[in-house]
Amino acid sequence: MRSSSESFNIRSSFPKWAPLISTLLLAGVTYGVQRTSLALYAEELSGSDITDIFVFLQIASTIIAYGLFKGLAGFFSSRLSSKFKRKNTMRIGLSLLVLGSISIVLAQYIKLTGLIIGNIFIGAGLGLFFTASMSALTEIAGSEGSAFSVGSMEFSVYLGSSIGSFFAGLIEDLQSNAFTASFIFALVVAGVAVTLGIVLLRKVETEELVKGTKEAILLDSTKVETKWRIRNIFRTPTLLLSYVAGHFSRIMDSMIVLLLPILVSMPGYDFTPTQIGLVISGFTLAWALSMPITGRISDRFGRKEAIIIGLFIEGAAIILLTFSKEPIYVILLAILAGIGTAIYYPSLPSITRDVVPIVKREQSLGLYRASLDSGYFTGPLIAMGLTFAATNLTIWNNTSEIRLENQLKFPFLVIGITLGVIALSFLFLAMETRPGWVQASISLKHSNKVKEFYAEIKKAFNTYIEGENVKNCSKAIEKAKNIEKEADDLVMKVTQALYGSVRPAPDDYHFYKITDTLDSSIGFTLRSIRKLILIPREKLPKSFIKYLRKEKVLLLKMISKAVEVLEVVCIQPLASHPIFEEVHKLENRLDINSQEGLAIATKELGKLNSVESMYIIQIIESLEISANLIEDAVDVMKIVGLKYQVRPLKL
Repeated sequence: MRSSSESFNIRSSFPKWAPLISTLLLAGVTYGVQRTSLALYAEELSGSDITDIFVFLQIASTIIAYGLFKGLAGFFSSRLSSKFKRKNTMRIGLSLLVLGSISIVLAQYIKLTGLIIGNIFIGAGLGLFFTASMSALTEIAGSEGSAFSVGSMEFSVYLGSSIGSFFAGLIEDLQSNAFTASFIFALVVAGVAVTLGIVLLRKVETEELVKGTKEAILLDSTKVETKWRIRNIFRTPTLLLSYVAGHFSRIMDSMIVLLLPILVSMPGYDFTPTQIGLVISGFTLAWALSMPITGRISDRFGRKEAIIIGLFIEGAAIILLTFSKEPIYVILLAILAGIGTAIYYPSLPSITRDVVPIVKREQSLGLYRASLDSGYFTGPLIAMGLTFAATNLTIWNNTSEIRLENQLKFPFLVIGITLGVIALSFLFLAMETRPGWVQASISLKHSNKVKEFYAEIKKAFNTYIEGENVKNCSKAIEKAKNIEKEADDLVMKVTQALYGSVRPAPDDYHFYKITDTLDSSIGFTLRSIRKLILIPREKLPKSFIKYLRKEKVLLLKMISKAVEVLEVVCIQPLASHPIFEEVHKLENRLDINSQEGLAIATKELGKLNSVESMYIIQIIESLEISANLIEDAVDVMKIVGLKYQVRPLKL
């Protein structure tokens, strides 16, 4: 098993990570050509009156079809994965991209119908593939790198989208029938993606991805997982808000694709085609390029602040964009909006990954993707409704000549304000699901050192009990002592993090207390074994030897469970509570065993002198204190777990 304190390392995960990212890049190329096709179709209708609702519907219909079926496919992705396996769901999704490209190639004969059918296939294909890929990537990354992984996924998709858009534009310049030619290019790319999916996407199931990592612990947390229901999402403000924010991020994206090019090409703006391209690509590229970085920051410092800041930045940039007509300012504000999106976007699905039990995670991520991508369905409808609702609006000016300009600005104003409201809702209603724990990784390392210590002490006890010479027992004790020194160094690091951090995390003291308490248990256990070897083995009755055998086994089990609790608390607090109960049961068994040991000490140790009898009593008390200290550390872990348990459940 990978070290429980090891953070996400892209090198060790690269063989699993690279094939997915590469295939996502190719899918993104097809997506980019599809987005360009919408612009080409809108250009064909540019001579028509955009205020005519039927013309507007023609332009919006392809986005609506794409968003509706992408959302539906995302919702049903988990069901397909459970029935046919995740890798086959990915391959089905990639195959639908091929069918979509073929349909749009044929659109030269069936016009709008071909575009709609093609976008249905492409939307459904991307919905299946992206949802399954997001589930796989967050499991590859683990709790330490889920937002980074989501950011990397979106980066690869939108990098591919930019490549696809570039080649579609290049083909338009070189070919007379650019529409068909660009989708022949998309068809070839989709074919390569399907081939890669068949050849490379093999080990992507949950059990395969979490095997050998601390995430595997969560698969055993059935007591919590069987009580988790999808309806809990709607009862949990933090989760529900992440789904709402994701939906509105797509609404904003669809409005930028649909309305912004029309707005900046109107009289008074008079943007050149290059400047219009810079506005759209500036938003998309700022979003895509920033996400791996912002995702890493979210994994390190937490989700809530990133979401609030990002939503405010995007909302403010979009509102300010409606008050500016200078190309340089509009381009810069579009880039700022893209950066705002990048700040909050990777954190949204990571909340589901943080909170939802692992066996229900893909289903919940499917619902998140459905909520997210259906924004491409509702976005054009909302844009159209707000545009026509603002016929007589005079917020920016009151001249009839630029009435249409006001209409086109109004949807951006409304959605910008809505993003601010969602940010405020996160501020007051949401809980943090990935706190910026400075010391968590050090505490995990320390707890594993304590576990190593108890394993070595068990060997020392066995050496003594089996009647081997004291020298062999002393060697085992010395080795345990060296492990104690390594643990002491980690205690010092935790202390330095507590008192030397510029911005202490709210739980720093809790992790210091956990580390210090577990470290104290080492001292009492060492004291007990050192006193034990001073008593000749042959003087001890069999009943006391039986007590010692049982005590060392129970202590090692208890510290192992304590380490498991700390690991799970740092991964997913909700899943930790069944393990707390197991620790308390072990502590009760140790209490009973200690009482039996004391009874032996008072009744059956007649062969020992008074000093040796005193040692025996002190050994029993020291081992009991060690067990109590381990339980005390687990109680502090429980406090941390309860604090970040987003929705308490009755267990």
